Order: sequence, then C-alpha cells, then structure tokens
Amino acid sequence: MSKPLRAVLYIVAMAAAVGLVLVVLDAIDRSPEPPEPSGPTSDDAIEAIIELEGKLARIPIWVDVAGTRFELIPAAIGFDLDEYSILDAALETGSAESVLEAVKLWVEQDQATVSWPIVPTVDEAALSRMLDEYDSLLHGPQEGNIVVEGTTPVPQYPRSGLVIDRSTAGSRIVEALGGWPRPELVLIDTIEEMPVLSIEAVDSALDEARLLLDGPVTLTRTDPDATLVLSVERLARALLVRVERVPEPRLVVGLDPAVIDGYIEPLRTSFVPAPVDARFVIDDEDNITIVPGIPGAIIDAELAALQAVQGARNPNRTTVLPLVAGVVPQVSAEELEALGVKGKISEFTTKHPCCQPRVNNIQLFARTIDGLIVWPGQIVSLNDAVGERTFEKGYVPAPTIIRGEITDTVGGGVSQFATTFYNAVFWAGLEIIEHQPHSYYFSRYPEGIEATISWRQPELVFRNDTNHAVVIKTAYTSTSITVKLFGDNSDRRVDAWVTGRFDPREFPTVYFPNPEVMPWDEELEVQGGADGWSVKVTRDLTFVDGSTTTEDWIVRYRPWPRHVEVHPCLLPEDSEDYTGEECPLEPATIPTTEDSPTSTEPSTDSEAAPPTTTSEG
Repeated sequence: MSKPLRAVLYIVAMAAAVGLVLVVLDAIDRSPEPPEPSGPTSDDAIEAIIELEGKLARIPIWVDVAGTRFELIPAAIGFDLDEYSILDAALETGSAESVLEAVKLWVEQDQATVSWPIVPTVDEAALSRMLDEYDSLLHGPQEGNIVVEGTTPVPQYPRSGLVIDRSTAGSRIVEALGGWPRPELVLIDTIEEMPVLSIEAVDSALDEARLLLDGPVTLTRTDPDATLVLSVERLARALLVRVERVPEPRLVVGLDPAVIDGYIEPLRTSFVPAPVDARFVIDDEDNITIVPGIPGAIIDAELAALQAVQGARNPNRTTVLPLVAGVVPQVSAEELEALGVKGKISEFTTKHPCCQPRVNNIQLFARTIDGLIVWPGQIVSLNDAVGERTFEKGYVPAPTIIRGEITDTVGGGVSQFATTFYNAVFWAGLEIIEHQPHSYYFSRYPEGIEATISWRQPELVFRNDTNHAVVIKTAYTSTSITVKLFGDNSDRRVDAWVTGRFDPREFPTVYFPNPEVMPWDEELEVQGGADGWSVKVTRDLTFVDGSTTTEDWIVRYRPWPRHVEVHPCLLPEDSEDYTGEECPLEPATIPTTEDSPTSTEPSTDSEAAPPTTTSEG
C-alpha cells in the first residue's frame, strides 16, 4: 500500500474514533437524571420524634409521696429524648416510613405501637429541686434547737422523720416518663431518717443559752470612752443557735452579729472615726480632683458578738468593747485614678418654675444620684439608683400624669430630672437600653429627645459602654436642674437630628355637665386642647476606627383633649353624662357682675393647665 493511501486511511480512522467518543458522550449527556428519593426519609422521622417529644413533655404524671399526690409536668424537669438514638434503634426493625407512621399514630391518636425503647433523660438538678419540694411537705427529721420565749431559752429536742428515698425516686420517675401508656400513679418510697444531734447536745446548748441570758453584759473601753450595755432583752433578741458537725455534731450558742450591729450603730457616729473612701471632687469650673481616702477605726459587730459571749462567762459579766484601728478605705485614690475619668463628656440643663412642690422632688432626686460612679460596662437603672419616692425620704405630693389625667402622687414631677438625665446620656453617646418619652408634648423639653419616669414604670436604663468610668454630677437652682457626666468617650462622635412633625392627630373635645353654666347655650372652656403628632429621632455614633452605629426612635405625642363645661341640656348624645335633658325655650340671662365668669382662658397655674402644663410623673 502506498504511503499516501495509508495516510488517508489513518485520518479516516481517527475521525471515526473521535465521532464514536462524541456519540458516547452525547448518550451519557442525554441519559436520565437519577430519580429523586421517594417516600419518608430519616429527617422526616426525626422531625416526627421531636414532635412526639414535645407532646410527652406536656403530659403530666401523678406522683404519690406518703399519701400526698403531686402533678408533675415533665417539661418542668427538663424532659428530653435523644431523637437520633431512638431512630437508630427503630431502623433495626423497620424502615423510616414505618417509624414515621408509628410516631404519627402515637402523636395524633395516642396509640403507641412501637417496639423500640423510648428512654428519656431529665435535668438532674431540676429533678432534685422538685424532690426537695416534696420532701419539705413531709414530717422530716427535726434537729434539736434552742428557742427563746420572752427571755427564757426553751429546748426543742431532736426526733426522727420521713424523707424521700433518693436512691429510687429519680429512676422511677424517669421510667414512668418513658412508658406508654404512662402509669396512673408513680409511688415514691420514703425512709426514716435520724437527726444528727443527740439529746445531750441540746441539753449542753441549753446550759450555754441560760448562762448567756442570765443577766446583762457590758462592753466598755476607756480610750475612747464608750460603753455598750446588752440587756437581757437585747441578748434574747440576738440569740443565735447553729448546728456544727465537726469535730462532732453539736449546737453552738452565740449572738447574731447583724442584731449586735444595730446596737453598736449609735456609738459609731459619736466616737469612732470610720475610714473615708477616696472620692472625686468636681468644682464649678468642671475641674476634677481625686481626694485620697482616710484610714479609720471601726467597731466590728462580729468581734463584739464573740466578745459579749465571752463576757457572759466573766464573774462581773463585763468585757472590752473591741475597736479595730487602722482600717483602710474600701476605695483608694489609685483605684479612682485607674478609672480614666478625664473630663466632662456631656452636660444638659432644663428650666422649671420656682417654688412648686415638684421642685423639692426634683432636687431631692438629683442629690440622691449626685456623685454616683458608673463602672465600665455597668448597667444603671435610674429607678434602682434612687429607689422608691416616699414621704420618709422627704418626697412630697406633686402632679403626675396618669393615663392622661393629672393626679397628685408622692414624688411627682421627677420626670423633669429624667429628661435632663436622658439628654446627658444621649449626647454623651452612651448606650440607651430603656427609656420612654412623655405621652404628651411639653414645650420646655427638646422635642423627641426626652424621657419620663415613675416607680416602677416607666423606667430609664443605660449602660456605660466606654472603657472608662462615668461620674454623675448634678446641680440645681430654684428654676433649673443640670446633669453633667464626666469620663472619657473620646472614641466616639455623636450626631443627632429630629425630623419634622408627621402623623398629625386633632385634639378631641370632652364635655362635662355643669348646671351653673349660664346662659345655658354657652360653653366654659376649662382646659385648652392641643393636637398630637409624631417625630423621628436619629442618633449617629461614629467611632475612631471608622465604624458607625445609627439608632432611630419614633416618638408619638398624644393630643391634649379640650375640656369644656356646658349646661347638662347641651351635652352631646355620645357624652358619657348625657341624660336627654331638654333645654329651656329661650336662654336664661343673668346680670353681669364682677363675680361672673368673664373669660374662658385656661388657668395660668402651670401645674394644671394643659397643654402648657409643667406637671408630669
């Protein structure tokens, strides 16, 4: 065969081979996709078991402890199923489809036909707490004790009692939770438990108590000159008896340091120079100075209680009043220096009329929180920091808005401070966790950027999310309140703005009957109305690393209702006081005198004249 002919045949063969490959690839390309799995899968079975778990966790069982029955909700003790272990056991005897059908039958029709085990687990701590509750209702063992009747110590001798048998109780409950149908009643065994103390131990403690209460005990010292006399009545009130188990069970008789501390307190204020903590001092120019702490001396209540017990054993029942000298302050200047309080980070002032009752409340509120140090990361509730406003603390009744009505409450008006404080926190860029604006608009506050407060709600809560402490400084005059915050928030810049008003709401007119309104066809306006609206407040925080945070608040102000008094015959039909009384054919007229009402303007008392009122909670 010639070379040209061989070359041609070679080329033809190669082409045929390539064609064959393409045909095969095309056939593969056109082959049908593998079929999607049909029927229930293991995931479907797992979801069904989870649904079953939820059902079983809600179905209670009844537990009997010494004849008393308790309803136990499995979810309350952390009932749980291991879905995957249950599925693995079930698939050994059936398919995912059969598992799904069996579980659905159980869930929907309470028909448990499963042949595989259901072994639940529970929260052991929760189960133990529940058993403790059951135990507390039994007549358990009583340890010995000494009680005081008047000033006479009386023994209570130990006795045995019943307690739950913890070795079997937990397993019985878990076994019952895994069964189906569940047993109608789970019986919990009880066992008799003996007390730790002996009768001899109680008798020994009784002798100690009689000795301690045999007469007054005097604690005294000459430098400084001070004496504390503990009468028998005082000793009886302070008597404290506790059980100690080491080296052997016994009753220890002593005096309660907390009670003794109350007896000592008057002495402290008269002669004991207590240690003084280091503190921040901020002058009128906002300069910050740290004043070091001062060591002092204390009368320690625990030492005094021990000393009094020893004194009762002395023939003259007299002992030394313990004084601990050189006690260092709890807060040192070095600790305050480390807090990084560099300067003022915000300040805000609001105005108010002079000399109203609410001013007393505002100023007392301010004094209470003045000087408070807020540590880095600390969350502060203004209500928790100041506490409930009460007569005992010096607060007085003042107008408060309650559900749209102005009512006197003790501590009313302190929302003036809340708004001032809120603005200081807002412009310092600190994290605002909870606040509530006023329901009605007050022109003396920044529109939208304001807050109200009452006990316990509404609340004002913020967090010091800087790396430095924040010191709160308050100041006031007869017509203003100021809040300053000192710290270091140089890692952030604060920008904020308030939108124009939107969502306007017209004020309603509310009619009140007054037969004295004459002529009968006139109205007497006793409270002017004001429309309501909404605004949107936006605060942008820009941090030194370039990151930003944007916060938005929608503030909705309700309309102030207009209050009008009219003769009862002019009340609208939809008025609550409408009676259908008919008016005279012609208006009654009366002569105008100096005593006659000549104006329908609202009262000029800013405490009770919406919408320009200055009264709120």
